[in-house]
Amino acid sequence: MQPSLEKLRKFFRLEHANGYINSAVIGGLAKILDLWEGEARSEGLPEEVIKAVSATLQSYTELTPETRAQALKLLWKQIQEEVPKTTAEQRPAPSRGERSAATRPLRATPKPPPQPSRAAARPGGMTSKTPIALNASLTVLYGVGPRHAQTLACLGLHTLGDMLYYFPRRYDDYSQLKPIHRLSYGDEVTVVGTVQMVNTRPVRGGASSITEAVINDGTGGLRLTWFNQPWMANRLKVGEAISVSGKVEQYLGRLVMNNPDCEPVEVENLQTNRIVPVYPLTANITQKWLRRQMNQVVTYWAPKLTDHLPENIRHVAELPDLSTALLQIHFPDSQEGLRAARERLAFDEIFFLQTGVLRQKRDWQTATARVLEVPDEWLEARLKALPFALTRAQQRALADLRADLKSGHPMNRLLQGDVGSGKTVVAALAAAIVTSTSAQAAIMAPTSILAEQHYRNFLDLLTAHGDRDEVESDYLIAEQIHLLISDTPEKEKEEIRAGLSDSSIKLIIGTHALIEDPITFADLQFTVIDEQHRFGVEQRAALRAKGTSPHLLVMTATPIPR
Repeated sequence: MQPSLEKLRKFFRLEHANGYINSAVIGGLAKILDLWEGEARSEGLPEEVIKAVSATLQSYTELTPETRAQALKLLWKQIQEEVPKTTAEQRPAPSRGERSAATRPLRATPKPPPQPSRAAARPGGMTSKTPIALNASLTVLYGVGPRHAQTLACLGLHTLGDMLYYFPRRYDDYSQLKPIHRLSYGDEVTVVGTVQMVNTRPVRGGASSITEAVINDGTGGLRLTWFNQPWMANRLKVGEAISVSGKVEQYLGRLVMNNPDCEPVEVENLQTNRIVPVYPLTANITQKWLRRQMNQVVTYWAPKLTDHLPENIRHVAELPDLSTALLQIHFPDSQEGLRAARERLAFDEIFFLQTGVLRQKRDWQTATARVLEVPDEWLEARLKALPFALTRAQQRALADLRADLKSGHPMNRLLQGDVGSGKTVVAALAAAIVTSTSAQAAIMAPTSILAEQHYRNFLDLLTAHGDRDEVESDYLIAEQIHLLISDTPEKEKEEIRAGLSDSSIKLIIGTHALIEDPITFADLQFTVIDEQHRFGVEQRAALRAKGTSPHLLVMTATPIPR
């Protein structure tokens, strides 16, 4: 076994013995990478193995002891599979502790896709179809095992595609660099400087600790403080150039930063020196860890998406392409880029909503429905039999409903009017037109009280009595109109269900009971939903599903914007 692998195995064995508390190396396992990577390459280890070790150890700090154990097991399994056989043949038998930590048969850590730079995103995006690989589970990512995948599922993240559209809830703008001598209390900035001093001291009798560092950028010094993070002393080296981001506070008259984010200036800054995304989190997930995973997914897959908007539409609306918008919404280069990305994604939401509405309208207009028509004389006789004359608004509404009923296409109309404006009589006349053709009608109200009120009104308007006896054949009889609510006795409910099935009941008024499965109609052609905002979309659809392309009228006293 190469010396680099032997050294790695010793560290893993010690970490297992210590209970995976990241203490095998002072400052954490990630500290070995600076020397280990060069040694591994000089020995000719596969680059995939080196990258796997680097990715696992860099994310090791953010993991729980349980997930650390699993990560090292998976990593060692991958090393066993990918290191050349000649090396494997020379490998000595592992110790008992190592068998427990490393050689148990587990799934190998999958290889990550290559990481192209953001400059690879071109206007218009890729022309290929959306990659099917976006449906892959999150366990294909480095640092995401089954347990992390289960935790991410609590955020609604199940696939790579889900991560692309999991947008930050806010942003911390650390892109405005300031020299130290111009800092002011309350500033949230990024400062670049050289570490001049690092120390850790116990407080509260050793129960806690404070790690302090001082950086200098040539214009002044700034004290940095971390509470109960002693490993920070091992991450910072005197003479090293770092960038730190956070809020400038004051202690004993001096400006300080408490618990700032820091990174070496030569690495790509995901936490500092930029506009930093802040994502919604759940238990056992940190911002840094999630940003790292999001960066891995977004920078690789966003440029590979097909833009659904034609270039001419983007040009007219002055919108960026989809790939750029997704890159900028997650990791914006500037406030202007972030604004443009938000506009593009908001445009997409409205665009898809409108196209969906237009598609529904087109489908509805192409659907066919039974033609329900009555002679003018029939309608005039009905109007004369009313104890009052219709207003002009009621006459217009009735004319619209009559035109819809005889159009051969399903009605889909909203009747809006204040309480007492006469919506019920218009709906009753429309129901009379339907029932006169031997079809059935249903009226659904949100409450039993309102349903009973409608029942009395429809019974009065649509049945023969008094002056109507001479034209009794044109009116319904009381037995053809029924009320169905939750308080209706079960025996009566059975009679109603039977009457609706054999068409002896022409008009039914009720509550949600109308959409229950036992209810079937022989020939439902007209549905009325009162106070439509009190019902959900699925409830309204369930009533319409009781018939075949029935006409629909919804009534409300509350004006609802389209």
